Amino acid sequence: MTPTLFNMQMSWGETLKTSVVGFVIVMIVLAVIAVLILIISKAFKAISGAASKTEKSEDAPVAAPVVENAASVAPVAATAPAVAPVQAIPGYLHLENTDERTAATIMAIVSHETGIPLNRLAFSSIKLLREELVLENTDDQTAAIIMAIVSDQTGIPLNRLEFRSIKLIEEN
Repeated sequence: MTPTLFNMQMSWGETLKTSVVGFVIVMIVLAVIAVLILIISKAFKAISGAASKTEKSEDAPVAAPVVENAASVAPVAATAPAVAPVQAIPGYLHLENTDERTAATIMAIVSHETGIPLNRLAFSSIKLLREELVLENTDDQTAAIIMAIVSDQTGIPLNRLEFRSIKLIEEN
C-alpha cells in the first residue's frame, strides 16, 4: 500500500524547510517577472520614442510670416517691414499696436489662406503699422504679384521687405 498525501506525517523541521523553499521560489519568480516588466516597458518606450520623434518632426509647427498690417491683410501679410526679430517665447504672442480680436482674425486668415491648421502655426509677433500700404491704380492681387516678383528677383524674403505704396504708371 502506498501512503497517501493526507496520511503523511512531516516533522516541524521538514515543514519549516518546505515553507522557506516555497517562499524563496515565489520571491524569485516575482523578481523575474518584475525584471521582465522593466525590460518590456523600456523596449516599448524606445519604440514609441522613436516613433514620436519622427511624428514630431513631421508635425512640427510651421513658422508663419509676421503679419504687420491689419487694415489690408492680403498684400501686407507678405510685406512685413524689416525690423529686429522679437524674442519668441513659446506659447506667447507679442502684439504691437493691435488688439487681441484683430490678431485672432489675422491668424485665422493666415491659416485659411495657407491651408495650414491653426494649431500647427507658430505666431511670435503681430504688429500694426502706422502707415498703410497705398495702392494707386492697381488691385490687391496685382500688388501681391509685384511684391512676390521683387522678393524673387532681389532674393530678399517678403517678410524683410517693406512696401509703402505701389502705383501703376500708365504709358502715353
